[in-house]
Amino acid sequence: MITSGSLTGLFSKEEISLPRQVRFWLFLILVIPSIYCSCVLLFQLFVNKKFRSQLSNHIIICLLILGLIIELIDISFHLSFLQLGSVWPSTPTLCTVWWFVDTGIYNGCVIIMAWGSIHRYLLIFHDRLFLTAKKRFLHHMIPLFILILYIFIFYTVVIIFPPCSNTYNYNLPVCGEFPCYLDIPLLGIWDTVINSIVPTTIITIFSMIVLVRVYIKKRRLNRANRWRRQRKMTIQLFSICILYLAANVPLNLVIFSHICGLPYHFGADVQVYANYLCYFVTLLFPFVCLSTLSEMRKKLQWKGLLLFRRSQYIGTINPK
Repeated sequence: MITSGSLTGLFSKEEISLPRQVRFWLFLILVIPSIYCSCVLLFQLFVNKKFRSQLSNHIIICLLILGLIIELIDISFHLSFLQLGSVWPSTPTLCTVWWFVDTGIYNGCVIIMAWGSIHRYLLIFHDRLFLTAKKRFLHHMIPLFILILYIFIFYTVVIIFPPCSNTYNYNLPVCGEFPCYLDIPLLGIWDTVINSIVPTTIITIFSMIVLVRVYIKKRRLNRANRWRRQRKMTIQLFSICILYLAANVPLNLVIFSHICGLPYHFGADVQVYANYLCYFVTLLFPFVCLSTLSEMRKKLQWKGLLLFRRSQYIGTINPK
């Protein structure tokens, strides 16, 4: 598939057959409660010391922040496009920002989720790596910081300051969704394989390893408290991983088959629909997180969040 210095046929530039109006309402119905849920979760994770101090929540915080950026920028631009029928305003700056968020931030989420799978495995089976502050800084903070730095540096260079000339299609979502660096074999293959296929593979492998090891250990472990903690961490990891893998596995399998030389029309429809489903990974992620954070679910009372319960309580106080 590498011909004349470019990657031909690797990336689809088409839209799914679902009418734009239907896609508009699907996004709109989900994005508002998703943003609200993300803000509530982030508020609790930052304010509550117990939640904030748990190492497993730091990955979730990063993913929620990046997901919120996608919802506020990427999904908002999509809603505008689906309503107007074209990119507006039709400027290279808007397309560059859209590409950076749609491609860079989303792939960044997949990369961080891959590290989160490895990190969760270490937390469950090698928790001694995180016993001291020095070890936590070395095995927890530094890898996360390096990955975030790499994501922003790489996509800033290839999208905001590209080594080539971009072409924008204002009549397609995400301005055609084809930054010119994808036509450069080294950068295109690196981004596709290292930033997408490899992280998806890591998520798959470590999810299965954790699931199998926890099941085996459950049969040998007699301490109920320790097993209950491992079970919660495993359920949380597996739920989030299923969400990511549902869209990313089909997409990456098709792209990898194209890299290996299969014709472009092979799996073209699967690629288009899987690429569209990736948006629902971001939209559904906050709800999956909330469903797996049992302690936070108990703490959160939705009537209380809407101030109904608090107002009723205040109204019953009659000072003597």
